[in-house]
Amino acid sequence: MSAFAPSRPGRRPDPTLRSLWKKRLRHFEQSGQPASTFCSEQGLSLPSFYAWRRRLHCSHSVSRPVGAADAADGPRFVPIKLLPASTPVELVLPTGTVVRVPPGCDLAFVRSLVESLGGAPC
Repeated sequence: MSAFAPSRPGRRPDPTLRSLWKKRLRHFEQSGQPASTFCSEQGLSLPSFYAWRRRLHCSHSVSRPVGAADAADGPRFVPIKLLPASTPVELVLPTGTVVRVPPGCDLAFVRSLVESLGGAPC
C-alpha cells in the first residue's frame, strides 16, 4: 500500500495528522478569513478542511480526559432523575388572563398575583 493511498473507511487517522489539523483549525479561527481564502493561502483542499473540521468538532463535543484514546469506548451514560408528572392548575381570571400554577407553588404568591391581575381575592 502506497504512503499516499487514501485511507480505508472506518480507519482511525494518525494522531500526528489529527494534531496538525487541530493547529490548522485554530489558526483558521484566529485568521478571521473565509474558509475558501484560508485554504487557498495554506494550500489546503476545501473539502478536506470541512471534513476535518466536522470530524474534530464531533470528537470534541464529548469531553475526554487528557490522553484518552480515540477508540470507541461505547456509550456513556449520565444519571438523570425523572420527576413525577404533574399537571398545573389553570386559573382563568374575569379579564381573560390565564394563570398556570404548578403544584407546590407558594399560595401567598398566587394570591398576590391574582389580586394584582384584577381577579377576585383567593
